[in-house]
Amino acid sequence: MKIPKQLLKLKERTEHFLKTFEWTWTKAVIFCLMFAFFSVISMAVIPSFWLYTADQKLHWDGSGPNGFWLKELRDFIAVNLAMGPFVTIVVVVAILQNWRRKLRGQTGDVRPTGGYR
Repeated sequence: MKIPKQLLKLKERTEHFLKTFEWTWTKAVIFCLMFAFFSVISMAVIPSFWLYTADQKLHWDGSGPNGFWLKELRDFIAVNLAMGPFVTIVVVVAILQNWRRKLRGQTGDVRPTGGYR
């Protein structure tokens, strides 16, 4: 199977970025502010809006013959909307960190050593 040239170029750029990127205080602070904003929007505002929509517009408030199951479905969707971004971020970060270690040729334990043991 032939991989398109655009994907190969994207992979090369991503690998170059992963291999050469270093955190500075400025980059870390800006990233943390953006991450906090993303977290609040994706893990609080969107599920809250879903609960409002499900109750007010779809009438999944527990009334009616199927009310119990609709309310359970509403809550299941809300929980997945809240936890989905968090789980996705954790998995993506783990994959990128392992990829970076492989590109830099690091193996084994990479924690800093020194000090008292």
